[in-house]
Amino acid sequence: MKIKWAQLSDIHHMYNDYDTTVMRDNLIEYLRTNKNEIDFLFITGDIAHQGSKYGPEVVSFLDSVISAVEISKEELFIVPGNHDIKRNPMADRLTSQILSSANAKNEINGLDTDTYNTLISIQEPFFNFYKEYIGEEYPKDALHFVKRGPGFNVVHINTCLIAGTKGVEGRILVGLNKLYEALRHLPKDDSLNIAIGHHTINCIHEDEKESLLNRFSDSQIDLYMNGHVHRAAYHNESDNYNNTYMFTSGSVMVDSYSDPLFITGVIDTEQARGEVKYHRWNKRGEYWHQDNTVGRQVVEGSYKFELKRLKKNTEVVELDTPLAIDEDEFKRFLIEFHTIVNKEANLNERFVPKDITEKFVNMVCSPTLERQFDRCSAHFPIMNKILGTTSFLGFDKRFIIPDVIITEYLNVLYNYENGDLILQHMIINLCNKYRGKVDYSEERLKSYLRIVIFWSICECDIFNEDKRKRNVINQ
Repeated sequence: MKIKWAQLSDIHHMYNDYDTTVMRDNLIEYLRTNKNEIDFLFITGDIAHQGSKYGPEVVSFLDSVISAVEISKEELFIVPGNHDIKRNPMADRLTSQILSSANAKNEINGLDTDTYNTLISIQEPFFNFYKEYIGEEYPKDALHFVKRGPGFNVVHINTCLIAGTKGVEGRILVGLNKLYEALRHLPKDDSLNIAIGHHTINCIHEDEKESLLNRFSDSQIDLYMNGHVHRAAYHNESDNYNNTYMFTSGSVMVDSYSDPLFITGVIDTEQARGEVKYHRWNKRGEYWHQDNTVGRQVVEGSYKFELKRLKKNTEVVELDTPLAIDEDEFKRFLIEFHTIVNKEANLNERFVPKDITEKFVNMVCSPTLERQFDRCSAHFPIMNKILGTTSFLGFDKRFIIPDVIITEYLNVLYNYENGDLILQHMIINLCNKYRGKVDYSEERLKSYLRIVIFWSICECDIFNEDKRKRNVINQ
């Protein structure tokens, strides 16, 4: 599945001098010519300018945008920016009080109802616009929320609770309690997770910044799209358990400071790959074009990246064809392999065959894997003779090979979503571990390991899980 989108930010629509008007009119035509690259639209704040009203000209512009790319309002996702706020003195005083605290994170998380309502009330013009244009209430009491699209989730992060006053640059507080509650509604599956907010990660208060990055990582947020600074940027937050790619769009206005620029992107979830393109307005020549000057990793015209979280579940598996097996050689391999892996084994259970058909159904195994199992099962009597009796190995030693197989199975069980991938990576890992210790070619070692694993599926306590089930937290 391919998820294709555009991101606009910092429209500041009431700022409408001649240069900006020409740029926006050309933007509509440019979007129309690139409509096949856009199925969804993200707007990351500052639709209005300095708290102005959302008049009919704003609605007309947004209508022109979604009409140009031929999407519906259900495919539009919006969060507010600091210019979407109507400032008032009471909110200013409360913000100053919160930021003067020795622990601003605790202050913002512990707001009483009256204080919270006063702070959130300055976003009321945006909430009214959101309801009228999108056709649904903005969940202002929750502050942050999740909406689901086909194959992806969008975490809407309202970064503007205290953004309606001066002196908050680099000290933005999002309220981690409320964000944590929203993130708990993300389904635990392989959907792409996109977060959108107005402010960049460098705008966040130091009391919250590290914990916010941890929330992104633990909740498997793949992309965070933002604006605010009017300058395009990209960043890979890789110093955590899971990567989060951050993309900052430019603005949709022309002045001496702003960088008129927007972003398009595509994620191929099957290949676990993404690509982001930056589109810039040439002020002198007055035309839109794909830009390669945002940074060195965009020099070829786009920023390309991999989503490792999805990649481990989408690798293309090519199951090897087992080699013809010489019975005597296979016996020697088993004895030799047993000698090499002769470690302490804590398996005290008897081997109890399971229903193989049920195992393969539950583990979402392909017909190819099942056919390989059938072919390899012809060699199970050899395994039984070696491991099932004391003729070759002592009674206390015959559990050692199964112990190694079970241990490796548990190592990869939760990394892959079907039995084919689990089998393939068990073979790869065991081959890498032992190929320098046995005198067999890599191809033959893999064939022998495949037989051992298939025998273990039949005789031991592996491949019993049900990969058809999804642990989903309902919204």
